[in-house]
Amino acid sequence: MQHEPYEMKRRRYDLDWLRVLAFGILILYHVGMFYVADWGWHIKSDTTSVTLQYLMMVVNPWRMPLLFFISGAAMWFAAKKISAGGLLKLRLVRLAPPLILGMLVIVPPQMYFQILQNENVELGYMAFYHFYLDMGTDQFPDQQTPAGLMTWNHLWFLPYILVYTAAFVVLKPVLDRLAGALNRVNVPLWALYVVPVAILLQYGLFLRPLFPQNYALVGDWYGHALYFTLFAGGYVLAGQMQIARMLAASRWVCLALSLAGYVLLILLFQEVIFNDHDSKTEWVIRWVIRYFNGWSWLLTVLAWAAAWLNRPSRALTYMNTAILPWYVLHQTITILLAWYLSPQGMNTGLEAALVVVGTVAGCAIGYEIIRRFTVARFLFGLKLEKPGTGKSDNRAYSMS
Repeated sequence: MQHEPYEMKRRRYDLDWLRVLAFGILILYHVGMFYVADWGWHIKSDTTSVTLQYLMMVVNPWRMPLLFFISGAAMWFAAKKISAGGLLKLRLVRLAPPLILGMLVIVPPQMYFQILQNENVELGYMAFYHFYLDMGTDQFPDQQTPAGLMTWNHLWFLPYILVYTAAFVVLKPVLDRLAGALNRVNVPLWALYVVPVAILLQYGLFLRPLFPQNYALVGDWYGHALYFTLFAGGYVLAGQMQIARMLAASRWVCLALSLAGYVLLILLFQEVIFNDHDSKTEWVIRWVIRYFNGWSWLLTVLAWAAAWLNRPSRALTYMNTAILPWYVLHQTITILLAWYLSPQGMNTGLEAALVVVGTVAGCAIGYEIIRRFTVARFLFGLKLEKPGTGKSDNRAYSMS
């Protein structure tokens, strides 16, 4: 089947689609975290799978980098109409309410069930919530966060985006000059791999050992270097249409490189290659493979989306608006379903399917309720429309 070539359009529907795809994968990924072996999560199933690790490792290296990249790209399009300060104000209005609501209402059940499983205690929810609101509590020290038991868990993406948007206000002139300079040169495909991987590698070699990723915002210097670079990269590359066309034309090459990177990653994981842990050279090579694999998959999904998905859709309009409430709600629904279905003794595959279907249904119902009430729209980061109209924020990118 022939598809129309990539063309320069004012709106990048392909990136809209990728944003929806990335958040959709996030739901499946978090369900997988309940069942995957050896990877810690808030609660865990008694039945875990090592094989599931290999499936999740396909998306794990690029799912969050893609979201930061797209969020930065959103700034490029929005900055054409709104000042940098206006963008910060808009993102604050859109993201702060769901973050606060999430920490006070949506996320606490996650910590509650985490404590019940990990501490093996009997504890009523209201008693727990009293401890949760007390950021100076000394209860359950093994479950403590920098704010006592209070946490933002899966919502960590929101404060990071707010901080990066504030940094963007200061750095916009520099990023604009970089984007302009890049637009004046022909960037070969090899450079699109080598330069970013070389930059990311420096973070892995020098920052990661000193500042392991903690998702707590404070002290997360490796995480900030990684994700702000992707955020800034999204802004700089969003308007580089020649690069988008090149990626679309090279999508099979990108896919082949990504599959090769994945195979190497699995061989590393199984310690088949470069398994001398006393060799500094092999340590560096292992990190080269990890960053090459992650960046290659990011380019691959961008390339295929540019070739196939740069077209509007009523479904896209709906999903692009719904995705922030879904994101806020999904993990708590997943944990609730997993907690109550797990003791029922059903087949694990059926149980997992019910958790996925239940999470999707819960998010869909929740969004349909949220979008009909002005206060709920505000709290979940939706544009304030006349209640019940079903209209969504149709700008090129949601500010999330």
